[in-house]
Order: sequence, then C-alpha cells, then structure tokens
Amino acid sequence: MGRRRRNKEQTIRRLTDAVGRIMTEKGYNGIGVNQVSVASGVSKPMIYEYFGGLNNLLKAYISEKDYWLPFFETLKLPADFSGEELKNLYINILQEQFRYFSAEKEMQKLILWQISEPNPLMRAVSETRERDGIRLLELSDDHFRNADISLKAVIALLVGGIYYNVLHNSAGTGSVSGIDISNEKEYELMINTVAQLVDLVWEAAGDKQQK
Repeated sequence: MGRRRRNKEQTIRRLTDAVGRIMTEKGYNGIGVNQVSVASGVSKPMIYEYFGGLNNLLKAYISEKDYWLPFFETLKLPADFSGEELKNLYINILQEQFRYFSAEKEMQKLILWQISEPNPLMRAVSETRERDGIRLLELSDDHFRNADISLKAVIALLVGGIYYNVLHNSAGTGSVSGIDISNEKEYELMINTVAQLVDLVWEAAGDKQQK
C-alpha cells in the first residue's frame, strides 16, 4: 500500500512538473493532455485516473505554484494582533511576493495567462485570491476609517507594480522609470520602497485619526 501511494505521488509530481516545463517553454497555449503525457512520460489514461482531466491537473499545478493561494491557506493570525504587527505583515507579504515572483518563471507565466485572455479557471483562481486578500485587508479598516486614504488602492498599485516591473525585466526590455531590477542594488531599493510606501500611508492615516 505504501509503495502504491509513493508511486502515485511520484506520478502526480511528474505531471505537475511537466505542466510547469510546458508553461515555461511554450506558454499556456502549449498545454494539452497529449503534450503533458509526452512531457511527463505518463499515459493519458493515468492523467484522467488521477485528475479526471486537464482542468483539475491545472488546478493542482496552480495551487502549488501560485504565491497567494498557499499563503492564505496557511495564514494564521493571533487573536491580539496589534496595528503595528498588521502593518508589518502587509509589508512582509508584499516584499515576499516581489521576491517570489522575481524568482519563479512559472508564476510569471501564470500571471501572463491570467491577464492575457478570458479563462474560467484563471478567473476562479483570481477570485479566490481576491476574496482572501480582501479579508486580510479588512483587518485594517478601523485604522483607515475616516482617514480619506485607501490602503486597498495602495496595495492594488503595489501588487500591479510588482507584476509589471518583474514581467518587464523578465522580457529583457530594460528599466522602468530609471530602475533596473536586474541590478541587485536597484532591486533592493524597490524592496525597501515597498516598506516605505506602506509605512507612509499607515502613518498618514494614523495622523488623520488623531486630528
């Protein structure tokens, strides 16, 4: 029984790894049951046996490679979370997203897929990210209440900026606003600026609350 389970786990790993290789080399349009079978060395019937079809295999792959989905699944907040701790959590999340997205070519391809064409699977993934993200951002509502400052708008701009800068760099199309994140010092400058921006809006909201 243990050997059978190990064999199944190994087969699933071969299949999800194959999806990743195809995604990186050919993009999402290159992914199909035949292509995955050839790339993984796993027969098509086994793909259907373990996943029921390509869509569920893609779901398993995305759940593993996406930065946000595993993060929200494992996130546990203490009951006595302070405002400062919450601010630092937002900063750490964004900085780690920057690092992860910069390093993971497959995640970059997933985001390109998400924004390039309508797709029910990617829309469902995006909606799940959004739903969980909103719950986390709503924890800061009291701090920003009546402050005329939107943390959600700032986070949206930062997330979008992270995606754009990394994809721009990955395409080899040079700097953005004079910043080239392929340069280690300028990359760290961007990482630090993420923290500075969240700090600024957090402090600005606190100042307005005190007036």
